[in-house]
Amino acid sequence: MNTNETPNQALKESGNAASTSAPTAATTAVDPFDPASFKAAKISGEESGTKPDTTAGEKRVPIKLLVFDMGHVFVRFDWDKVCQGFCDRANITRAAFKAVLAHVGSLGYESGRCTTENFLREMNGKMNTALTVEEFTALWNATFEEDLEMAALLGELGKKYPLYLLSNTNEVHYAHLEGSFNVSRHFKESLLSFQIGAAKPHRAAYQVILDRSKLQPEEILFVDDLAVNTTAARDTVGLRTIQFVGIEDLKQRLREQEVTW
Repeated sequence: MNTNETPNQALKESGNAASTSAPTAATTAVDPFDPASFKAAKISGEESGTKPDTTAGEKRVPIKLLVFDMGHVFVRFDWDKVCQGFCDRANITRAAFKAVLAHVGSLGYESGRCTTENFLREMNGKMNTALTVEEFTALWNATFEEDLEMAALLGELGKKYPLYLLSNTNEVHYAHLEGSFNVSRHFKESLLSFQIGAAKPHRAAYQVILDRSKLQPEEILFVDDLAVNTTAARDTVGLRTIQFVGIEDLKQRLREQEVTW
């Protein structure tokens, strides 16, 4: 994704609070509030212009646990439209809103260090608005959709393997996703950044998987759409990884890892 520092990089940096070491160059944070830092979503078999990363050369130890990211894997969203909704409500430019996000992103909302009320208070102050929690929630949660084909695949995989969710998210987003799509139905464990106090790509987020599962790293396969996250999972704790670019590619790579359904 974006290898340059983004204005909201501090948000992901906050996930390092639970980590004992600073992130390496390979784990440079990606700005979740800057659409330029995300690749275009590759959902349900769309073609990828680049070859995704996948762990190569590992021993063929049987996979005992599958771990999935959420956004742009089995849940879609259009962050550009979300940003425009806030801009229209506050009557500000996108450049001005980017500065707002740079500030509120440093508060640690996605690592659980900032409540929704404090996050909104800071946002209102920077935009010179008086959004209610209800108004904020409607704007913040706009555009989410479940990918039904991926949801069906998760359902099939869950019949043979335990599934974990590892997602960088916040309480308002997750409450909406759970209420609208019952996303937790797929997973034995839901490891949410705002609850575990650590965000990808920091080691602490991946260490929680090992601590909860009691498995060896080579027995765990992690799927995420961001290369920075799969690289960090592989390099920091040794997980086997697949970078998600579309469902057909994912199926092929699961079979290469001898995962069946």
